[in-house]
This record gives sequence, structure tokens and C-alpha cells, in this order.
Amino acid sequence: MSSSHSVDWCPVGARRSARAGALALVALMLVTACATTAPMGVAYRYQPPTPRASPEALESEADDGDRGEDGVVFANLPKDFAPVRVGASELTAALTTLWLNVPMRVSTSRSPLYVGRRLLLASAPLSGEAWQLDLARSYGRFCERRGTPGDCLTLFDDGPHLQANDRRSIALALAVGPALDGVDAEVRAMLNPTRVLATLSFAITAYMALLLAPEPVTKGAALVFSLLMWGYLGWEFFDLLRAYTRLHEDAPRASNFAELREVGERFGSVIGPNSVRILVIVATAAIGETATLVSKGPKLPGFGQASRTVEANTGLRLMDAAIGAERVIVSVNEGMIRVVLPVNAVSMTARNGGGGRSALGQGGGHLPIRYRAFRSFSAFKRYMGKAGTGKEWHHVVEKRNAKRFGSEAVHNTENVIELEKSLHDRVSAFYSSIQKEVTGSELTVRRCLETQSYEAQRQFGLQVIENIKRGVWK
Repeated sequence: MSSSHSVDWCPVGARRSARAGALALVALMLVTACATTAPMGVAYRYQPPTPRASPEALESEADDGDRGEDGVVFANLPKDFAPVRVGASELTAALTTLWLNVPMRVSTSRSPLYVGRRLLLASAPLSGEAWQLDLARSYGRFCERRGTPGDCLTLFDDGPHLQANDRRSIALALAVGPALDGVDAEVRAMLNPTRVLATLSFAITAYMALLLAPEPVTKGAALVFSLLMWGYLGWEFFDLLRAYTRLHEDAPRASNFAELREVGERFGSVIGPNSVRILVIVATAAIGETATLVSKGPKLPGFGQASRTVEANTGLRLMDAAIGAERVIVSVNEGMIRVVLPVNAVSMTARNGGGGRSALGQGGGHLPIRYRAFRSFSAFKRYMGKAGTGKEWHHVVEKRNAKRFGSEAVHNTENVIELEKSLHDRVSAFYSSIQKEVTGSELTVRRCLETQSYEAQRQFGLQVIENIKRGVWK
């Protein structure tokens, strides 16, 4: 990031309204079953503070099962491993098995368009909304071609027009539909691919909305879903997220069916047929209650390979991580995924064959980067002691984010660092000031930063320290 350019974060209102819409969609799905800144170069480097406790003491604490208020670690999950390969025949077998166990309230077919909606599609368009009528008619023809005339994706439940999320669902259906259309005739006789498509497009849109939002994913089916997708896809996990980010942005702008088809086909071509099949399989398993996904996960095709790959790269068992994790923070633009795990899960990594140093806060085991985390700043200080003579503890991602990202993401031995008191005072004053040349806004730096992802805030925070030390920012 150049220090002479603004970061174009404000205003923040648009991000909040988009977040509210995503949350409403996610809430509905769970019942039934400032602009983003690019990554910034960081010149500031530091050594994380060294934990005061010995590795033996940490293992002893993990063994007694008492996690206390600081018995967790904040870990950066690797993604530099190849995706699992799942073939068309494995998709067919998985769908047949999984769909038979989908809760009836989710899998039951919705009624087609009732008479009033049929009349609406045939009526003259309202003023200025001719494109809406044309899009609705094109959608109707799409459903007819699939042999299920009417509202085959159940998109008109919230009104007579195809809203932004409806168009995302259509684009997604056009992207994953070919994978479902490829199932053989015998399987098609057992399940209705259009019904599957309707449920899947809704579920995937909801899960992906959670992953795209600059917030942590907390316990539940969405957390397990995200870690399973990471375990299956490795480095392609972020290809999927970035491709869906574009679909999420482009689909609402489409004014006709041809444009939606282009958006969907682009998404499918970017992530490729293998990722599409994995997305369909995991999303189908995720429909319903969290417990169902937990029980189905190990039975999914390719799960053994995914689990072995994750264990080889981290020392963690995939389902143990998915079940034990308290929250996952996914930063799409920065390509980072972080997770809060119980300390005993990571200590067991070393005992079960993980190599390297075992002192939390400095790596160790097979989990490459992990840091001791705490549920409060006071717990951190009790464990770490004072920062040192003439120094103070400084949160790179500010303490005010503890409610948003979780205390462990803020109070840990990576995020809390030692700074000279004078430097700490200048950094704090900078965050409280209006820096229009930096943010391009009349708001304070802190206000402009508050909607950004965890990684964006962290990278910016390190850059602030470096630029203030160099006298670039005042």
C-alpha cells in the first residue's frame, strides 16, 4: 500500500445494508434446515511475545481437560494443498444417499406458481419494470424446459419480482445444474433434479453469504461446512470464494436471463467441474441440522483423502477440527482462514506424531502458525506479564473488535505486541484522528476501519506502526 494514496474505505453504509440482507437470508435458511480494500504490503516486522509457561505446563493443562478462560489457540490454517478429486459417479452415489435423508420440510416440493402469479406473468408490466417482467417470463421458460413449469426454484415466495438474491439463486442454479443433469436415468427416477437444484441453490447462497461477510463463522452447520470445504479444496477454496464473490456482485446487475446464464457459466468455468461436484455434495450434506452434517461428513466421497491431507498438513483430524472449532474467520481478498481451537486439540497433535516446536505462540506440531489465545485482555496479561520497561501492550486489531471477531482473535500472542509507550500513544492518536489523505473520508480512521475484514485491519495496523515510525503518517 502506498502511503501517499487513500484507501477508499468510506462511506460504510452500503456494507452494512448488504450484511443485513445476508444475515436475513442465512436466518431463513437455518430455520428451514467502506469498499473492500486490497491486501496491503506490510513493512513492519516483529517477533511475537514469548509465552511465559513451559511446553510441559501447557500439555499438563491440556491433559486435565480444564480449558479455563485461556485454553484456546488462534491458528492460521494452511491452504497450500491440492483439492480432492470427486468423479461424476461418486456425485451420483452421494446424491442418491444424501437426498433420501434430507428432512422432509426441506425436500418437499413447493407448489408451482399459483393463479395470481400466472396472471402476473401474463399481465402488462408496471411502469419502468418491463425488464422485470421479461426476466420473470424467461425464468418461467427455464422451468418449463426442466419439466417443472411454474416457480421451480421457489423464488416468488417473497414477492412478484426476482430480487437480488433470487437472481443469485438462478445464476447458481445455472452453474451447478449441469452436474445434477448428468446423473443417470435410474437416479433421476428416484429424485427430482429440479427439486434438488431448488434446495441447493438456496442453501449454497445462504452458506456462501456467511463466508463472504467480513465476520467470523461461529458454531453450527456453517462452521462445519466451511472447514469441510477447506479440507476438500485446499488452495482452490479461495478460488471458489472469489468466483462466488463475483457472482454475488454480478447477478443482481443482470437485467435479462442471458446475462444471468453468463454469470452462472462463468462461475462454473472458473472453479471447474470438480469443485462444483464437491460444492454440491457438501452443501447437500449440510441441509438440515448441524448434527446431520457431523454424522454425514465422514461418509462423503473423498472424505478419507481430505482428512488425510488435512492431518498431514496440520496434524489435526478434519472432523475433530470442524466439531471442536469455536469460530472461523475467512478473509476472502487476503486469502486467509483462521480458526479458534481448544488447546488440547493442538497439544494432541504433537503427542500424536506432530513435529517441530511445541510451544504455543511459536508454531509447533504440524499446525504451521498458531498462537496462544485468551478470552480477555486481563487473562492475557496474567499469562504474559508486563510488556516491559517503557513499553505497553498494543492490539494490532483493536480491542473494540473483540465482540465482532471473538475475544480469542483479538487477545492472542500474535495480535497483542509490545510497543514503546511514545509510539503506542502516537498510534492510538492516529486511529482517533481524521486522516482524509489516508482514508478519503471525514470520518476517523477507526470508524473507516470498522467494517473491514480481520486481515485487512491487521495489515493496516502493522502499516500504521511502520509509517508512524518512519514519520510518513502523523
